[in-house]
Amino acid sequence: MGLFNRQIKKKTTNGNGTPDGNGHATNGHDTNGHAPEQLPADGETGAELFQVKTSQSMSERLLDIAKDKSPHAVKELIPWLEKAREGGEGRTEFIDKTKEVAWQQADNTVRAVTAGMGIADTRAFFRGDPAIEKPNPRYKIHVNAFFAHIRPKYYEKSSTKFSHTFGLGYLSFYMFMLETITGVILMIFYTPSDRRAYEDIVKIMSAIPFGQLMRDLHRVGAELMVLIVVLHMTRVFLTGSFKPPRTFTWLTGVVLLILTFALSFSGYLLPWDQLAYWAVTIGTSMAKSVPPKEIVGYFSNLIMRGGDTINQNGLLRFYLMHVFALPAITLVLISVHYYRVARTHGISVPAAEEESPDPAVRKAAKERIDYLPELFTRELLWAAIATFVVIAYSAWVFHAPLQEHSNPLHTPLHTTAPWYFLWIQGLLKDAFVLPAIRALDQTMVSIAKYIGADMPPGSTIIVPFYDSPAWQGVIIPTMIIPALFLGVPYINEWWEKFWGTKPSRQLLKNRKGTVVVAIISTIFMMVIWYQGTPFYGVTAPPAVEIGQTFIPEEGVLPPVPLVPDDWGPVRRLGYDGLPDGEYVLENYSVPKPTDTEFDRMLAAMQQEVQRRAQLWAEGDKTHGIPNAKGVFVVQQWQQNGLKRVNLEITWDKTTPSDTGKYDRVIYLHKDANYK
Repeated sequence: MGLFNRQIKKKTTNGNGTPDGNGHATNGHDTNGHAPEQLPADGETGAELFQVKTSQSMSERLLDIAKDKSPHAVKELIPWLEKAREGGEGRTEFIDKTKEVAWQQADNTVRAVTAGMGIADTRAFFRGDPAIEKPNPRYKIHVNAFFAHIRPKYYEKSSTKFSHTFGLGYLSFYMFMLETITGVILMIFYTPSDRRAYEDIVKIMSAIPFGQLMRDLHRVGAELMVLIVVLHMTRVFLTGSFKPPRTFTWLTGVVLLILTFALSFSGYLLPWDQLAYWAVTIGTSMAKSVPPKEIVGYFSNLIMRGGDTINQNGLLRFYLMHVFALPAITLVLISVHYYRVARTHGISVPAAEEESPDPAVRKAAKERIDYLPELFTRELLWAAIATFVVIAYSAWVFHAPLQEHSNPLHTPLHTTAPWYFLWIQGLLKDAFVLPAIRALDQTMVSIAKYIGADMPPGSTIIVPFYDSPAWQGVIIPTMIIPALFLGVPYINEWWEKFWGTKPSRQLLKNRKGTVVVAIISTIFMMVIWYQGTPFYGVTAPPAVEIGQTFIPEEGVLPPVPLVPDDWGPVRRLGYDGLPDGEYVLENYSVPKPTDTEFDRMLAAMQQEVQRRAQLWAEGDKTHGIPNAKGVFVVQQWQQNGLKRVNLEITWDKTTPSDTGKYDRVIYLHKDANYK
């Protein structure tokens, strides 16, 4: 459309070589010696160089520009707008046309957002109603949208029963995404330096908005991810879903289980407090026992720690593994694992239905159910529930523990590995193999003496050849991995072929041997897991144990996941709950109904002191204290709100080096919070 009518006037001469309007004469030729081209004159004089003519006003020109640049929907309304100016009937038509165009524009927008569904189908989608348009636009989403493209169009209905899968596979991936999001947020404020790491964690907890919540969410998500992945593997085993054609999927799941442990363990060190430092020190110390120790053991420990002890190099190694290497490998394995489930064989159908002798039951088990909308909305519901539970638990119940700054020169009392590695720590205590070898060794020594061999006191024969840390801490735990790889799917298949039994996925049908072995293995794992806790095979001097019970040196993290750490009854009472004074515990041996919480705590202290004295009187020299007595002292140490708390235990000296006294002293500030 022409907006301007232009007539452009070019420069002319008067025929004598003199240009119009200037004072420079020419010889009638141009600079090349040729006569200049004669141009047509404009009117009579041709005095203007440029002349622009238009018949439109400025407002009309702006209106034309606005029309030209308007969206298509607005252009359609312009003629109706002109009709609306003519009268009431035109205005009615304009309103109707506006509604029509607006609805069409909104519908197109919704189709673009949903990758194929209009407003009516979107509303039916979330209501759970059938599709309105034909062909079904929900199938277009699987072609047009990436996240829907990687999901199957349908599942077998029986495989989606909650009682069959409990949603554990979905929740495992949800926790991985939760860890990724909260981890990226925490990375912004964290520096992997032995000089800055602990300060950054304190800053996150105290100065960053919602920093404490983000750290708690990350810790709760990590514990839940380990727990859910273990439960998911257990469910797969119990339902027989590891059998062909899902054997390779089981193998990728085992690798993902190991990576889950590695992800959680690598992040354990990053707070750089006493709990993290010594838990990782215990875990990495097992690498020293890898045979041969002088070569493989030494270099394995050196690579993991970055030195003889964990320092800046070790912290940086664990940080890079936690935020880069392990997540990248895990994401690749999750993709492989998911592709096998979603595209190759699908989720297993309950074995009782799949193997039912009734054809109607088998047919019903194979009935298809579309992923959109029912399963999609179900996943949204599970995500909402999981998010609410995790946030509520992190906000009001569990807070990620943070103890004192790491100190390589001081080992906290009753330090343990993370709860999911306690079974390895229990193996290291070697409550079964080493005692049996020692008994066999002494039997062989007695036989040697009987036949006349010269065996000096304390002689051993086979004990020096048994390396307990190497076997119990490295070799046996490592053998469990190929047992999971091979023992579950392949040995089970060989066992069925050997006995000529018909393969079955039902728990108690043709799987009794596998189930018995699994039950025995579970009981054994629970026993050695308990042996890995501080409750078994580890004891400090009795007076120290009394102090640890009521005033622990550090917050005691229970050997079970997602349970808040315990700082002892003294710290729980807090600054205001501890009145100044010196309290002889013998005066509180008999609790009274009118006792305050502070008085009940003193009574509990006296009962423990009396119990230790009774153990000594009964002959238990390891756990008892001779004539034990206790005093609890609370002093106002500084006027600005600091108290000195001392639990003093005294007893009768039993050796010249025995001091006969033990003090557990802490300082408690009025703003300290150990809930």
